[in-house]
Amino acid sequence: MTEAASDRQAAHETLRAAGVPARLYRIEGVHEPATPLPDFHFLRLRDGMWETGLCERGQYAVTARFPGHQEAAACRHLLDELMPYGSG
Repeated sequence: MTEAASDRQAAHETLRAAGVPARLYRIEGVHEPATPLPDFHFLRLRDGMWETGLCERGQYAVTARFPGHQEAAACRHLLDELMPYGSG
């Protein structure tokens, strides 16, 4: 596993441990549920940039972009967006 993939895997494990519903998010190459909710958070790589955001009924709304070498920062951003769901 590459260092970057381990960042994404660690983010996924953190979300699972926090009780965030698995269908509420998608992490490219690590966690891609077959049946996500109609609205879900995402972390994906597009044109050399990591993007985080919310997909609402098939429409992707990017909230942040990070250069390809800043995958760890993109993972932290996704965690910041999702952790409130697991704390209730």
